[in-house]
Order: sequence, then structure tokens, then C-alpha cells
Amino acid sequence: MNCMKLTTTLTLIGMFTLVPATLPAADTKENKDPKPYPLTTCLVTGEKIGGHGKPVVLTEGGYEIKLCCKDCTADFKKDTAKHIAKLDKAYKDAKPYPGKVCIVSDEALGGMGEPYVFAYDGREMKMCCKSCMKDFDKDPAKFTKKWDTLTAKTEKK
Repeated sequence: MNCMKLTTTLTLIGMFTLVPATLPAADTKENKDPKPYPLTTCLVTGEKIGGHGKPVVLTEGGYEIKLCCKDCTADFKKDTAKHIAKLDKAYKDAKPYPGKVCIVSDEALGGMGEPYVFAYDGREMKMCCKSCMKDFDKDPAKFTKKWDTLTAKTEKK
């Protein structure tokens, strides 16, 4: 009889400790698909990303957040709303995209569904699809230069 109680107790303990681990996380769309980080500097210090080694990357308020170092994480969490407001402003103030094709692939925008739109370094960027983001992330300077060239051509017309 004691063996049966022990087995039942252990089974119940196992069920209650394993069930939460097997349930999917209560993820929102905001956490699954955050807007890309729009700045080239740390959100807390204003220093260039990468200046202190590999940046700390977080997701908060629907945004990807990049901080120059681990030390900035505590400062970010002290006043998250203030820092998120900086990102909202960066998106709002971004100069409109000047082209009709994907900044990465040169495919027509809208040909693969709704374009993927985000802000980066004061510029609105548009891509034919989110998968182009991988190429953008490898060399953002290449695509900001391409954006500047498109803008110069558009302004001459």
C-alpha cells in the first residue's frame, strides 16, 4: 500500500513539474516578430554598437533592443518606457523609402505579399520579404549607401 502511495505521489509531482515545461510559452506577435532595431548606437549610452564587443540583444515593447554591453541592461530596465519612446521616435522620424523595389534583392515591392518595412539609421527600409533581413544584417552599411543613392536619383528627377 505504501509503495502505491509513493508511486502515485511521484507521478503527480512529475506531472505538475513537467506540464508547464511542455506548454508553449504565452508568446505574443510582438515577441515573435519584433521590429528591427532602428539605431546604430546603444539605446542607453548612445555609444556605437559593437564598441564594447558583442552587443546585448533584447526584445521589449515590440522592438528588438541593442545595448552596447551587459552593464546597460540594468539602466535600460530602470526606465524602459523612456527608452521605448526613443525607438518610437526613430521609427516616426525615419525618412521615407525612395524606391519601388526591395532594398536587398531589387525585386518589385508587393510581388511577394506585403513588403517588410522597418527603420534603420534614420531611413525607412523596405524589403520584398522578411527573409531579406538576413542579408541586410550582414552589411547594413551597404544597404544604407544604396538607400542614399536611390534618394539622390529620386531628388534629381
